[in-house]
This record gives sequence, structure tokens and C-alpha cells, in this order.
Amino acid sequence: MSSSSSQRPSAPRTYPQDYIARIRYNNSLPAPIGPPKLLDIPNAAFVQYTDTAFASQLARSEPINIEVDSELGMPLDLVHIPRVFEGDDSVLRPLEPPPPVDPRDRLLLRNAASLGKPTTRTPTGGSNVSFLRRTEYISAEQSRSSFKSTTSTQLVAIPNKNRRSQARPEDSDPVRILAAVLRGFDVANPSEDASSAPSFAIGDKVSQNAERNWKELKHPNKPGVKAVETFPFLPHLEGSSDTGGYMVFKFQTTPADDEKDGHRDIRMDTSLFQPVELSTDADEQEDRKEGFDFYIPDSENTANAVKRKFAYEADGDDDEEFRYNYVRRYETKNTRGIISVDQQPDEIALRLHKGDEYLPRGAYYYPIMARYILRPKRKVKYGVAMTQRTEDEDEDEPAEALKLRIRELNEPEKRRRVEYVSRYEGVEPPAADIDDEQSHANKHEDHDSDHDDEEDAPGEEE
Repeated sequence: MSSSSSQRPSAPRTYPQDYIARIRYNNSLPAPIGPPKLLDIPNAAFVQYTDTAFASQLARSEPINIEVDSELGMPLDLVHIPRVFEGDDSVLRPLEPPPPVDPRDRLLLRNAASLGKPTTRTPTGGSNVSFLRRTEYISAEQSRSSFKSTTSTQLVAIPNKNRRSQARPEDSDPVRILAAVLRGFDVANPSEDASSAPSFAIGDKVSQNAERNWKELKHPNKPGVKAVETFPFLPHLEGSSDTGGYMVFKFQTTPADDEKDGHRDIRMDTSLFQPVELSTDADEQEDRKEGFDFYIPDSENTANAVKRKFAYEADGDDDEEFRYNYVRRYETKNTRGIISVDQQPDEIALRLHKGDEYLPRGAYYYPIMARYILRPKRKVKYGVAMTQRTEDEDEDEPAEALKLRIRELNEPEKRRRVEYVSRYEGVEPPAADIDDEQSHANKHEDHDSDHDDEEDAPGEEE
């Protein structure tokens, strides 16, 4: 029996299910039969305030929070007031004119609305804010109506700050301006001979203590950090481009396949970007992103040869060719800081140079005209949207390889660099020759393109 009962399947568990019904009852009350009665509710609260003992109870229950004399600050005995019984009540009236307020007491006469941060807006300043109002709606209003608490020291310093910010006539004196400029050079170069300084610059304590100040130079925010070495901050005009600045490209992914396990491909130092020509239609140019074809040298030996070509002691062989292979096409994900040539850059690149026979010692800066964040352009196939297919059909196929030749600058390119340097020096550039304007179409680099229509470019597909 036990074996048969153990093999018998267990009965499923049952759960009680109660039906819950909501019953709604109507409680319709009939209208009152007659008009409401006027009830006489006794209210004896007014009698409490009119009682003579109320003032005594209030005085005992509420302590006085100010220091007063026996007459509670209001003299009632007029005998001690002179000339009051002679009909002269000027002593009882306010003084005319009122005496001047002491500067130390002037802070006590401020408006109460300017103290601290008010919780609500005044009738002249805005509306009240409810407790359940959304925070993002009142954040702008609170920033306009908030009053920061100020101390007496800050309030006294405000007039002095305004007084210092006012322009003084002597600040526009050419002699004072020249003296300030020369003092800046004396501070930056303390090793110069002080005997060669102008007469109005002799005796300047800042210039005399410049050498000691440079030795004791400290970090403005970190007191324990001291300067180990100093460099003069100079523009590298000889190393500037003919456009007056440089562009910074940042890759979203690794551009070269050899950059693995922390090993950096040295071919990236001499890589090339070739801009992709966009459509001539203005509407399409606004929607399309700017693209670049990326090329790197075919070997590390080629990259080292290109570096030697740009060295100071390089030979003048302009017929030497360097082969560059196509990697992939990139499109701009984000661009910022794009400025024109006549604008001041917001960012600069800094290079610390120890000094040699070609370039003196200094921290040379190079203006950054634009910053690009690049991502690989996806290869669009015929299974996707028609709009993407049309965009790829408008673009030309990139060259599989480039042959690079490096030469000296021609006359139009030299003139563009001279114009850029002249803007920094504040002088007019020399007049341009007619022959130079006609040869403006010459390019800085000669490219020989080799197309291979039967094979795709390496790295084109993801």
C-alpha cells in the first residue's frame, strides 16, 4: 500500500479565490425643510483683552528683550527736560537737520530685503513659489532674485574696488607705458646689464629683485611646488605654416594595425591627410560631414627618411620620392575651435626647446586653428538606404598609393608666411610681385596617384 501510494501523483494545490465586489451606496439627503437658523454663539474673547489685568499678565509672561532704564526708554517725567514748561518743545521733536550718520552705523540702515536670501519674492520683485512647484522652473527666478549675504569687510571693499577699476589719466601716458614694457623685459631677463637701462627705469625695485624672484618662484595654487626650470615664452615664426596655424586631429579608434600591445607605429609621425572634395551644391555641403583620406608611409624606413628630409641639415634633392599607402577614409564626428587667419586662437601647442645652434632656448607656441575628432567612414553597400548610396556615388574613389616629393617653398608660399609673420610684428608686408601672383597656383607637395581598380584599398571595410 505504501509503495502504491507513493507512486500516486500528488493533487494540485488549490488557492482560495474570493470574489471582491465594490458596492456603492447612494446617500442622497433631502433638502432642508426651512431656512437655516441664526444661532447666537457666545464669544467672550474680547473681554479678555479689555481687562485691566491683561497688561500685567502680558508683562510677566513676555520678558523684555532690550536693555532699558526704569522708564522703559521713554522718559515720562518732564521736570528734568529743560525749557519744556516755558513753551519750548523743540527738545521733544526730531533734530533739524538730522545729524550725519557715522560710517560704522551706516550698515544698520540697509534695507531688510538686501540681507540674506529671501524665501519669497516681494510684491515689487516677483511672485511667491509654492512648495510642490517643479525645481527647474524656479531655478532661473531664484538666480535673479537671490541676495548673497555680505559682511562688513566686503561692503567696505566694494567702493575701493570700483575706485581701482576706474581708468586714470596717467595710465595712458606713453612714457609710463614704455617704462612698464621695459620693466617686463627686465623681470624676464634679470641677467642683463642694468647699466644699459633707461634713466626712468633705474631704481625700480621690481627689476632689481627680478633675479631673486625667479629663484624663489612658487606655484600659485600649490605652495610646496617650486619651479625647476624656466623658459622664455616665444612664438616660433620660422616654424609656422603658410596658413598661419595648425590643425589637431584625434582618432576615435586606432588608425594603424601595428599599434598593438603598447607599441606605437612611428609611421604615424609622418602620415598625411587628403581632404575629400565635397559636392558643389551648397545645400548638400551643409548636410555632409567633412572627410579625409588617410595615408601612411609603406615602411618605417620611409618614415625615417621623411623625418631626415625635414631636418636642418637635409640635402636639397627634390626628386626623391616617398611612397604612401592608403589606409581608410575618415569623417568628422565633431569639430570645434575653427577660426580664420585674422583671429586670435583660443588654444596653442607648446614645445619646450633646450636650445641649439639653429634655435635658441625657449617655450615656443604654435596657434591651433581647428580641432577634429575623426571616426572611420562606414563602407555603404547596396542593402542600405538610397540616400547613403547616392552620397557614396558622388564621392571619388581614393588613390591606392601616393608618391610624395618634398621641396622648398615657392614665392607665393613664402609671401603668405611673410604676411603671417608681419601681423605678429605689427608691420606692413612687402608689396607682392605680379609674377608671384600668377604662380599662386603652385602646390607645396606634388602627388603622383596610382589607382588600382581591381583591388579594394586596405582597411576600407570595418
